[in-house]
Amino acid sequence: GFLVLRYDKRGVGQSGGREESATIQDYAEDVRSIVTWLKKRDDVDDERIALAGHSEGGAVAMIAASKESDDIDSIVLLAAPGTRGADLILEQQRHALDLLKTSEAERKTKIDIQERIQTAVLSGVGWEGLPPEYRKAADTPWFRSLLQYDPAPVMKRTKQPVLIVQGDLDKQVFPHHADKLAEMARARDRKEPVEVVHLPGVNHLLVPATSGEVTEYGTLAEKKVSPVVATKIAEFLKR
Repeated sequence: GFLVLRYDKRGVGQSGGREESATIQDYAEDVRSIVTWLKKRDDVDDERIALAGHSEGGAVAMIAASKESDDIDSIVLLAAPGTRGADLILEQQRHALDLLKTSEAERKTKIDIQERIQTAVLSGVGWEGLPPEYRKAADTPWFRSLLQYDPAPVMKRTKQPVLIVQGDLDKQVFPHHADKLAEMARARDRKEPVEVVHLPGVNHLLVPATSGEVTEYGTLAEKKVSPVVATKIAEFLKR
């Protein structure tokens, strides 16, 4: 009973545009264009359009929904970040350093460098003393928009019911992000339904896993999204 549209974002597959110059906000505008197109179709119930976004796509879905309260009926956030992008990147780096069992001194050095890079990306100054290849990799519109992204004010502007789905083995966007998003959603002035689903044994890709680490992805025997994900989304949207 659902019509589902999946698409390649700009610069990917047969979609036009340039990926390297796009921002999260640009991706959200693309979603709004898609919603406008969907509303014109005779086979679409334009009173029941939902957005489902995974990881960065969750941020994109929230931004789009915050600007289209009349045209978007509900939001599904899958493994989506619940902190500022800058904090998420540092959290991911700390976890990577934990896995490498780096010394405390080396750990501090690497985190200091990452903080300097992020400050330089956000402010446009401070690249002195950093290797040029760091700037080439990090000083992009997309990375700047990711660092700047803060889900709290965006969620506050949304008015839709929200489903949050989180794999509890996620080592890219850790499970506490789901609970932070739920807290933000429940604090909104408009008390719309908020549901959180934690999936044990599921990683960031929403695939059953053992450790959930990124290094495990290539060796997973089962590489299909857990069927529970689609079931939970369908149950939520029917309600």
